[in-house]
Amino acid sequence: MNNTNLSLRIEETLSARFIKCTEIARIIALAIESGKNVLLWGPGGHGKSEMVQLALSLVASENDVFVQSFGEGMDEATLWGGLDFAALEKEKVLRYFPDQSFLAKEYAVFEEIFDAPASVLLALKDTLTARKLRKGSQVFTMKTKVIIAVTNRDPKELIEMGPAAAALIERFPLQLNVKWPSYNARDYLELFTKVEPFLSGADLNGTKGVLAEVMAKASEDGDPVSPRTAVHALGIVKAAASMRGSGVVERNDLLDLCFLPGMESFAANLRQELDAAFERAAAERRMLAVEAKFRKLLDEFDEARRVASPIKLLQSAKRFIDFGDEISDLKVTDSLTDRRKKVRDSVDEKVAEAQRLALENTHF
Repeated sequence: MNNTNLSLRIEETLSARFIKCTEIARIIALAIESGKNVLLWGPGGHGKSEMVQLALSLVASENDVFVQSFGEGMDEATLWGGLDFAALEKEKVLRYFPDQSFLAKEYAVFEEIFDAPASVLLALKDTLTARKLRKGSQVFTMKTKVIIAVTNRDPKELIEMGPAAAALIERFPLQLNVKWPSYNARDYLELFTKVEPFLSGADLNGTKGVLAEVMAKASEDGDPVSPRTAVHALGIVKAAASMRGSGVVERNDLLDLCFLPGMESFAANLRQELDAAFERAAAERRMLAVEAKFRKLLDEFDEARRVASPIKLLQSAKRFIDFGDEISDLKVTDSLTDRRKKVRDSVDEKVAEAQRLALENTHF
């Protein structure tokens, strides 16, 4: 199987439902092609497990993938498929059912692997090293080609757990932090645009950008709103609108975001933040309208310049002058002042150019 093609296939599949999944697709493809284990780590709510299982569905049937959840209650018996109580009772020996464990599958997904006790991690490390289970007289050759482990914990912190964790981490030579590079409004808007077709309920009625701004604002303190929580936010505002009996989301529906985990500290100022976000959205719409009008004036100017008509050129200059006054009165937010200035400066340049060309094409 061609590595590049597999990587693209996985990325195309993941990108139908997720954003920022290029590197995840690439590392999973590398793991499958090389037979190397993968550790995906980073904050919860980024869809690690979902993306892994979706990617594996392209190369393996459901019966060939074993998903194991780890935790404090994890023990060796669970890891190796369960304890053979009959052998323990009759023969007084510890035996397991490895054919019912990950060892019998081509692919394995370990959920929160480093939440398990150190004794389990050590036993797992020994088995991965030998590529077989060796417990007394019981030997079972490992059939697993690739293990993909997911965890919310940083590998650097895991090393401090002790030698068992540190040694096990070395068995996962491919590692990737799934955290987004940024958590700004554009990122959340990209997410909402991706998932909106999969969500039923009230129409967002132009509030998608406002909601994205709210998520970005709530993420500024250094603890980003996770993609999963952001999608929950989308569902909450849709539900709030439906509870009003409305088919469209309105401003007050967003006030229910105060019940969202991670928004507690943000909730007190939610109304003010929403007011500010709606004003920024309105200002953005006004700015887009101005830029669209400027492009139309440029087209008219190009036509006047093409026919070299002094009258048309002077008329174009007059329209630019009036438009410049309109821009000066345009109410924008601080984030848009540079864009407004850029358009205004361009308008002044076009006024001067139109007047110059009108003069050059006038015969005295």
